[in-house]
Amino acid sequence: MKKPLLAAILYLVVLTGALQAQQRSVSGTVISSSDNQPIPGANIQIKGTNIGTVTDIDGDFSIQVPDGNAVLIFTYIGYITQELLVGNQNSIDVILNEDLKQLGEVIIVGYGEQDRKTLTSAISSVSAKDIENLPMPSPDQMMQGRAPGVLISANSGTPGGGMFVRVRGTTSINADNDPLYVVDGIPIVSGNLSAVGLGGGTANAMADINPADIESMEILKDASATAIYGARAANGVVLITTKRGKSQKARVSIGAYHGVQSAWRKPDLVNGRDFEMLSNEAAVNNGGQPIYPNPAQAISTNYSDFVFRDAPITNFDVSVTGGNDQVRYLASASDFNQDGIVAPSSFARRTGRLNLDAFVSDKLKIGTSILYSRNVRNRVNNDDNIAGALGGTHFFPSNLPPFQPDGSYTKFSIFENPIAVINENDITMVTNRVLATVYGEYEFFPGLTLRSNFSVDYNNIKEDTYINTLLNAGAAVNGQASSIVSVNDNWIQENVLNYQTNFGSGHSLSVLLGTTLQQSTFERTTATGQQFPSNDFKRIASAAVQTSSSDGSVWGIASVFSRINYSLQNKYLLTLNLRRDGSSRFGAANRWGTFPSAAVGWRISEEDFFNKGKFVSDLKIRSSYGVTGNQNGINDFQSRGLWAGGANYAITPGTEPSQLANPDLRWERTAQFNIGVDVAMFNERVMMTFDYYNKQTSDLLLAVPIPRSSGFQSIFQNFGEMENKGFEFSISGSPIVKQDFTWDINFNIAQNRNNIKTLAQSIPVYNRDIIRMEEGIPMYSFWMHRQLGVDTETGDPIWDTKDPNRPFDPNIDRFIVGDAWPDFFGGLTNTFRYKNFDAMIFFQYSYGNDQLFWNRFFQEHGGTRNTNFLGSQLDRWQQPGDVTMVPRMTNANYAANLRPSRFVEDGSYLRLKNISIGYTLPASLASKLGMTSARVYLSGQNVLTFTNYSGLDPEVNSTASTATTQGVDFYAMPQPRVFMGGFNITF
Repeated sequence: MKKPLLAAILYLVVLTGALQAQQRSVSGTVISSSDNQPIPGANIQIKGTNIGTVTDIDGDFSIQVPDGNAVLIFTYIGYITQELLVGNQNSIDVILNEDLKQLGEVIIVGYGEQDRKTLTSAISSVSAKDIENLPMPSPDQMMQGRAPGVLISANSGTPGGGMFVRVRGTTSINADNDPLYVVDGIPIVSGNLSAVGLGGGTANAMADINPADIESMEILKDASATAIYGARAANGVVLITTKRGKSQKARVSIGAYHGVQSAWRKPDLVNGRDFEMLSNEAAVNNGGQPIYPNPAQAISTNYSDFVFRDAPITNFDVSVTGGNDQVRYLASASDFNQDGIVAPSSFARRTGRLNLDAFVSDKLKIGTSILYSRNVRNRVNNDDNIAGALGGTHFFPSNLPPFQPDGSYTKFSIFENPIAVINENDITMVTNRVLATVYGEYEFFPGLTLRSNFSVDYNNIKEDTYINTLLNAGAAVNGQASSIVSVNDNWIQENVLNYQTNFGSGHSLSVLLGTTLQQSTFERTTATGQQFPSNDFKRIASAAVQTSSSDGSVWGIASVFSRINYSLQNKYLLTLNLRRDGSSRFGAANRWGTFPSAAVGWRISEEDFFNKGKFVSDLKIRSSYGVTGNQNGINDFQSRGLWAGGANYAITPGTEPSQLANPDLRWERTAQFNIGVDVAMFNERVMMTFDYYNKQTSDLLLAVPIPRSSGFQSIFQNFGEMENKGFEFSISGSPIVKQDFTWDINFNIAQNRNNIKTLAQSIPVYNRDIIRMEEGIPMYSFWMHRQLGVDTETGDPIWDTKDPNRPFDPNIDRFIVGDAWPDFFGGLTNTFRYKNFDAMIFFQYSYGNDQLFWNRFFQEHGGTRNTNFLGSQLDRWQQPGDVTMVPRMTNANYAANLRPSRFVEDGSYLRLKNISIGYTLPASLASKLGMTSARVYLSGQNVLTFTNYSGLDPEVNSTASTATTQGVDFYAMPQPRVFMGGFNITF
């Protein structure tokens, strides 16, 4: 017995040793592909066994495997499961890709969040990974082309400049048309706060926010989503949620990039020889003598070379985030600097942020979000300004030298020497902004919570200008200066009670009740001075002539609101919203407005009769109707009869009436119908959304003309109707999902049709009445003389007439020849990942929009002026048989009262907006370098633009300060082409 027992023991020892020889330890790190961050709590299991482990707080794991044939299964909620053969590897780093099926299950809505599958509203989302590392100063720029139905374009390439943003069209004429921006629950000031007029340019208040702090942006589009914001939601709502701390070990993230910007296209202006040749031709055609004896010997100055430059752009971000079950925090800071491609414009921003959440008990949670932002703009005259650097570049004849023999600037007519404009510029704007909120949230019992918060949005803006005597404007008054301090102080207090419960068989109910109080105070103090002893003294205290003034106003709004969400078995859905707002801006008879909405949804795929399969796995139909309002764009006391001071006689002070009262003034109201379909296919690897909407705006706030016997020219009334209707379509998916390679794609397209339905009378808009508003046509319509061609025998333009039986009359024969609305617009994003490499290619497009190249009116002048010519003037008619749209160079063909339609061009474009290539270091290598993760990348912005438009940029609008214009290109700084490199590191 002893021998068999001993043999058995020896056999077990040998077998155990053999097993131990095969078994070994495998370790590694699990990383998220979305942000290159480690994933704590990910599951790792040996396939076919119960043996497994989870990653620690740094995403690291270690597991014993029996042999190289073992297969490890990596899983984590919201990510696609991966299986990897161990083979001879002892270290394995795994990058998990997000699962579209689970991605975005929860979406931010007004005053809460909701499961996307049961959502009945039209909402588009832009996540942090969609906009990371883009060289753009403001969040609104980053939404361009990424959200269907949201039309966004840059007014110019001016650093920190304003944006044109329309959510499902323009709803008003005189009132504001920008969406309401809500940052971490705070409705913020988002418009232009600059008091210094520099042509048509504006300063973008949204540029105060650091995009690197943003977690997500939700764009609320239909009435079901926006009615909860009532009186300010007619133009849509953009909810911006910033990043917050997580329960994890402290993590430091650092990101930086540096790039070079340049102009992808410069002005096409004739050289000195061609300028003199064209001037001579015009003089002879007008019956005179040549002006220049020998054009071939003309000097030639390209003023673009002095004005445009290669400009740097840099950014540095750092954040610290972490926490535990009691306290979670995020602290961040950033330093952003951008020089403009037209000297000497620049924008510099410094921000600091603290987001803090503290769990005082199981029922009480308190916290705060604080942003401090300081930015400095060096501004220049451009955009709708002939006295700017680009204006001078175009007007100065190219046969003039930039400097005189004594070194002074060459002078020409009333126009500024463009080199003097950039060298002698002294226009600054400094903004200090605090955006802060404190909140408390208490759970009375499971399902019932009360959240109360107090928030402030404080803006302090100081603008200083000095126009020295080397510039024409300064020489006329021996130096001129201004100093303007503006303060915009907003506070808001809100209380929201939320109750959620499930009952019965598949019943789900959520009820929200809330109140809001808000007050906005605005103050501005202005000081100006003229007649300075020299250009070395720029303070107004040195001026011989000094003036000053101050003004201010205050408005408030009080609101109550509610929302009910009901779901039966997750397939029959109902949402009801009601908000009632009272505003100090309106008369006592109409101070309060009620804004309701209702929406229903049906998840057909949850029905028993629906045969779910791989082709269609989820199908939902939804529809909504509701009413929202608009109170912006009118004075704070527009309903009241007001008197103003300053009507002085000699040294006796006096007052005078400044406006007539209209106690019946009320809100603009926009009623919107929406119907949409959401579809998930191929096991939810492909998602599609389609929406059709119809928005009808009534009671437009208009300055209606009245008899002059009243002592006034107009009075604000509710008169007029506007219509916007269109569709939106988006599709996203992952055509390829492999272990080492993935391909994600997202495409969206939208169309909006705008129409002015009712108007008291036609309204000509802007300089020389080139834009017109009238019944039956869209906003931003161009009102021109329709040029049909050029007579091939005479070279005279051929004009369309309203009566073919009479000659062309420029005072009568003007037509609507196009508008700035695109027929279609959207974007296409492709994202690729191969092992540790990633690439993103984003195209943005606009088709069918007309763009007025207004520079041509002044530089394609046929010799009627002595200023420079655009290169298009060389295409003029010269002899019988010539086929062209540019007439013979005579004064009659280029008369000042003509508005030729040939200047309205097709502004359609396809733009390679962003492209990037990145590499993420393997986690094992990053760990050896003392880092949790590290990524380096190269990227480009506005890399390629495909367009037939002859101007510098097909999407700019030089006249942004005139709200009723769009699509006018008049000496605007174009958007730059940017190439840059950067890195993101986490410790």
